[in-house]
Amino acid sequence: MTRARMASILRTDGEYRVLPSDSSLTAMLDKNVQTKQVGTEKVEVGDGERVRNVVYAIDERIIQDREDLAYTRPYSSMTASEKRRAVRCPECAQMRLIKDQWSSCLVCLRRVDKETALSQDR
Repeated sequence: MTRARMASILRTDGEYRVLPSDSSLTAMLDKNVQTKQVGTEKVEVGDGERVRNVVYAIDERIIQDREDLAYTRPYSSMTASEKRRAVRCPECAQMRLIKDQWSSCLVCLRRVDKETALSQDR
């Protein structure tokens, strides 16, 4: 999904007072651990000129089901009740929701699982 497609979805489906600008939406998508860049797409702009837009996708290595979204969400986008339950991850130092049985946040756990799997394949 391109930034422009994401903006159009936010405009039509969301109930937002203010929508992010194109540059801030790009920054949010680039910095978010829940998404990754998967390529580019040529898009025609109004005067017939074609530009390349980055295509984003959900990082399936980290987000494996809908519940994972809450455990990987940035602190700034958490609800008030989630912020009260959030704790600092000992590995990455990010404020995240962490289940009692986890030693660190879901992002760190999934990254370790991926690295372990890659090293065992070699």
